Amino acid sequence: MNLFTERLILRNYEPTDYERVHYYGSQPNFSKYEEWGPNSEEDTEKFLAAKVKESESTPRFIFDLAVCLKDGNLQIGGCGIRRDGESSSVANLGWAMNPDFQNLGYTTEAARRLIEFGFNDLNVSVIYATCDTRNGASYKVMEKLGMKRVGLVKDDRFVRGLSRDSYRYEILKAGF
Repeated sequence: MNLFTERLILRNYEPTDYERVHYYGSQPNFSKYEEWGPNSEEDTEKFLAAKVKESESTPRFIFDLAVCLKDGNLQIGGCGIRRDGESSSVANLGWAMNPDFQNLGYTTEAARRLIEFGFNDLNVSVIYATCDTRNGASYKVMEKLGMKRVGLVKDDRFVRGLSRDSYRYEILKAGF
């Protein structure tokens, strides 16, 4: 599966993505707001194996995709849209961009394409995203996408031994 934007290709993960994914996934600051990471070599291998297997699922309602530059096909991150179930009209949006390619608009560009895919191809009516309340870069992307903050979820994740809060953002098909 491939989705295209002006500068990007969003495609299924491949085992050959290992080196690129491990490069950023193993950096301690990359996952500082996440329950996972930094990734060991084994973590990266398991991640890629799971993503390849997911891409072969039928019916498919989880679309975790590698983000690649059109120019040179360099893998620079990942993004995903996941329906809560096969018949669900609600989907979760997420991303993880290599720090070397952050603050260049790639995350917003990839996420915008996933929102279009979710509304037009998956026919969902609500797309939501969450992030740690300390992750200003992530919630700024959500706001650029036209998503609205709809809640504060207290103590919803356990990161590095501490309970953390998250913001929840949503965008409705009707307002897109």
